[in-house]
Amino acid sequence: MKQLYIILIMCTCLLSCIGRDNCNNSFPIVGKYQNIYDKEAENTLIIKSDGTFEQVFKKDEIIKRNSGTWKFFDKSCKVYFDTLRIFHSLPKSVKEFERSSGKFRNNNIIFIEGLAFEFDFFRIKE
Repeated sequence: MKQLYIILIMCTCLLSCIGRDNCNNSFPIVGKYQNIYDKEAENTLIIKSDGTFEQVFKKDEIIKRNSGTWKFFDKSCKVYFDTLRIFHSLPKSVKEFERSSGKFRNNNIIFIEGLAFEFDFFRIKE
C-alpha cells in the first residue's frame, strides 16, 4: 500500500510538469497582463504575436498609452521591451528599471523579484 501511495504522488508530480516550458510557463507569452501596483488604476499590457505590444493605463480621467516591440529569449526566460513605461508615480531610482529586461516565468512578467515597488505584470485569465 505504501508503494502505491508513493507511485501516485510521483505520477501527480510528473503530470503537473507536462505542458510547461523551462520557465514554468503553461501559456505562450502572447496575451493580456495586468499590473496591480495602484489599486485605483487599470494598467494593462497586451503582448501581440507580431512582436509588438501595447500598454494602456487608466486612472480617473487620465488615459496614457504606449506601444513598442518585444522579444522573448526562451532559454533564459528573458523578455525585452524596447519602450515599456512605468506610468505610476514612483521614485526616479525605480524608473531606471523601464530599460531592464523582464522574465516571463510562471505565466507572468516579472522585473525585479523582491522589489518593494510592484511593477510586474500578471496574466489575465480570458
